[in-house]
Amino acid sequence: MRKSDLIACVVTITILTSPFNVMMVHSLTPCGEATNALKPCLAYLLFPGVKPTPECCKGLDTVNRGVKTYEDRRDMCMCLTIEASIFSTDPSKFATLPQLCGVTLFAPIGPKFDCNT
Repeated sequence: MRKSDLIACVVTITILTSPFNVMMVHSLTPCGEATNALKPCLAYLLFPGVKPTPECCKGLDTVNRGVKTYEDRRDMCMCLTIEASIFSTDPSKFATLPQLCGVTLFAPIGPKFDCNT
């Protein structure tokens, strides 16, 4: 194998595996953990007429209990706001989720909420 072919192969492999590496790092962060905990909520957030499942509410409670400091609150607020915008969820559905689950959330979440307050 020529050196240029080897370099092209290494570059291709690096490019193809980069999203996987980002996903792995993301899943090891508090934001990644929160995203995983809230996966059972996706059906409720994305589809009309769906109610949050007990697993969804448990995930929301787990995320909420993990927020201990102002920095945690700000970071988790930003994380969930970004995640909500990625999935293009209806902001009102996320806003009603804590009430439906009986969880007093650490902060209101929505596209227009200032996470620095």
